[in-house]
Amino acid sequence: MLKYIFSLLLLFCFSLVSYLPLAHATADKHQVIEEFAESFVKAQLFSTENERVSIEVTKIDRRIAVTQCEGNMSAELVGNKSLQRSATVRIRCDNAKNWQLHIPIKIIRLVPVVVSNRPLSKGSLLTKNNTKIVYMNRVLLRSGYISDLTFVNRARLKRQLSREQMVSTRDICLVCKGESVTITSSVGNLTVKTGGVALSNGILGEKINVRNSKSKRIVSGIVQAAGVIQINY
Repeated sequence: MLKYIFSLLLLFCFSLVSYLPLAHATADKHQVIEEFAESFVKAQLFSTENERVSIEVTKIDRRIAVTQCEGNMSAELVGNKSLQRSATVRIRCDNAKNWQLHIPIKIIRLVPVVVSNRPLSKGSLLTKNNTKIVYMNRVLLRSGYISDLTFVNRARLKRQLSREQMVSTRDICLVCKGESVTITSSVGNLTVKTGGVALSNGILGEKINVRNSKSKRIVSGIVQAAGVIQINY
């Protein structure tokens, strides 16, 4: 009786050991195809210097039986080929008829965004101490987001911000309406500075009107820095 039980146990263990590598091999086939699709998309991706791009491959249903590809696998993009938010990759086996799989892939592009690092009231002066850079999904951002802390340095808030809230170009003015400014103009090597009053809000690089405090003349100039307008003749 004991000998019979021992034989059954030995048979069960042998069957289990034989099954595990087979199951593992099946899982490996799925994984190989997923990794092949991921590497194919990565090779096609274009990204800017500031972007952080990640790829999420949709896992193949492990209940789907995948036949071993004895030849080379090839890949191509299906449908939308812009590779901005998503893609579908068709995987084929060169040596097998009707052997193909479609793998959906999600593309996430993170970009640097200036946010407040604490609650800030309207009129607050922005500095590197109360702002910071975080990376956010570009798809979820509205227009006007700012990626450089230098752009907001010494700018004033036109509205209240909560902690970790995005700072947009609509929220700030580097030169604010009614504010006293320095008007600079250059002719050759000569630079002339005079006082003025801003007639509108402006951000870095934006053209606004200012009134010369001495001549009362209204001129247009470029916001060069906080409180500084550059007039070019």
